[in-house]
Amino acid sequence: MSKTHSYLQQYHTGYDWERKNPYVLNDFFSIIDEFVENSFYGNTHPLAKKLLAGEFSREELIFLATQEYYYYWGTTWWNAFKIGNADILDHQRQLHDPLLDELGTDLLDKNGLPAHSVLFLQYCEGIGLTLDEIKRSPISSGVSLAITELLRIAKTRPNFEFIACSNLVVEKMRPVFYSKLLQTFSDHYQWVPKKSLLFYEVHAHLDVHHTSIGKKVVSEYVFDNKRDQDSVFSAVIRSTALRKVMYDSIYQAMLTPGLEYGFIPWPNFPLEPWPRPSK
Repeated sequence: MSKTHSYLQQYHTGYDWERKNPYVLNDFFSIIDEFVENSFYGNTHPLAKKLLAGEFSREELIFLATQEYYYYWGTTWWNAFKIGNADILDHQRQLHDPLLDELGTDLLDKNGLPAHSVLFLQYCEGIGLTLDEIKRSPISSGVSLAITELLRIAKTRPNFEFIACSNLVVEKMRPVFYSKLLQTFSDHYQWVPKKSLLFYEVHAHLDVHHTSIGKKVVSEYVFDNKRDQDSVFSAVIRSTALRKVMYDSIYQAMLTPGLEYGFIPWPNFPLEPWPRPSK
């Protein structure tokens, strides 16, 4: 087997698009799980492997944070669309907890946590990066495309497709990936203040629950219809592909310092520039 073929083989799905009858749910989710585990960027991408090996310099960690900031900024919007596009009240109620987690449990409890995007900004500050510096830093083209595509899917596709795109892919894999990353911070990036790692600590636990919610909701749409199963699996593929494009773009920029790799986004990115609040 050639090197190229071997590389592409890791993205082989094992999913039968020509099959007429729907998969039994357990089999369907097993195929999704296997594909996600084999193709998730945190398991396969050279950037993630270098990060987990503790081989990033301080400058590379800072650069990565400037690129990922806009990705994590969007999580509240994506989860809000899950509720807004839900078909029944029961699904809205199931999806409420993840949205509240993203918006910040301090909305209901003075001892709760702030929004997850704020937790990530606290991580940025812990490694020496301010919000003003982030907003003045260019982002790579792959970051722009990945984030805007996620927003498009959340807005325009059936709700169960976006839940599959989110809950069955990244929220499934983050607990394992972030647990490994926290160990890497402890072993190799000890200059990063532990208190600034709360973002990763929270996601290493909460996303297990978010994944189970996602499977429960998706299963209610796809248990008896192969066409809907096809839609879900295509959403899973789009999810893994857009994140691969994003991290390919970030990694290429790291490997070619000085290369013009992106642009400074407009205010309110990735939403439309107008209207927006004046403050």
